[in-house]
Amino acid sequence: MPKDSPLFLTNTAKTCLKHTYLQNDPRATMRTLGGLDYVLADVAAPIFRQLIAARASYAGRTLQVLDLGCAYGTGTALLRFPVTFATLQARYTAREMQALDAVELEELDRLYYAAWPRDGHRYVGIDARETAVSYAHRVGTVDSGIAADLERAEADDALAAEILRTDIVVATGRIGVRTAMRIAHAARRDDPPWIATFMNRTSPGDELAAALAPLGLVTERFDGGSFAQRRFESAAERDRALSVLQSRGIDPAGKEADGWLHADLYVARPAAIAESIPLHRMVSIAGGACGPRPWRLPRRA
Repeated sequence: MPKDSPLFLTNTAKTCLKHTYLQNDPRATMRTLGGLDYVLADVAAPIFRQLIAARASYAGRTLQVLDLGCAYGTGTALLRFPVTFATLQARYTAREMQALDAVELEELDRLYYAAWPRDGHRYVGIDARETAVSYAHRVGTVDSGIAADLERAEADDALAAEILRTDIVVATGRIGVRTAMRIAHAARRDDPPWIATFMNRTSPGDELAAALAPLGLVTERFDGGSFAQRRFESAAERDRALSVLQSRGIDPAGKEADGWLHADLYVARPAAIAESIPLHRMVSIAGGACGPRPWRLPRRA
């Protein structure tokens, strides 16, 4: 399949729905994801919020959060506003919204997001698709939006400065090894950012761990279970995933074998923190959703 095709492979298994992110607003993306029963954003958001709260507790201040692959900023909105992905999906797919032109929708979105209380953190969005990330910035789901593809090129001065100020990086999709290496190169060494990403089970996490190790980060896979992302886009995508999982010795029963793309949560934290507080104590999941679980910082000697 050629690279300029609307659908092309981002790795050996997953199909990239590239064409939906080239529009002037999120409506086409939301219709496509809705048709595939996309659910990961609503599961990921409370997990990310728990990690952001933990990171802020250690830092003792508000944070800079970098949303990698933010697209139109709908996922970022879930972190900073009291909304759900299902709520936003219903908004963007409503019949009344389809009659609006992109300028009208953008103005409504700007007013909509401005009406919600904010948590005080600063959110930076990065995405390879300039149309999408620019929209996120204009409507206010991110405080700063940068179009960049760290898999293809080094961070420019503006992006490197944002990475240097970043306290935690979140991504609902796979972080490529080149991206991880470039983030590690630009990040501060004395107080490195935490990294949290949901990677499809067809993608191994060892390369990510190796790329982040120079920052003194320990990368762990959350062992409490995997997370449904969406239904497979096609039988071909399902077959590719099953083939890769089989080659890696991973059982797809009840997950990919049932037609659902699944992801694992990987979190990279400083070694001392990873040793003192297990990941399963920092991240709590109940009934397919996350709820906060009390945890305490380790006592200092």
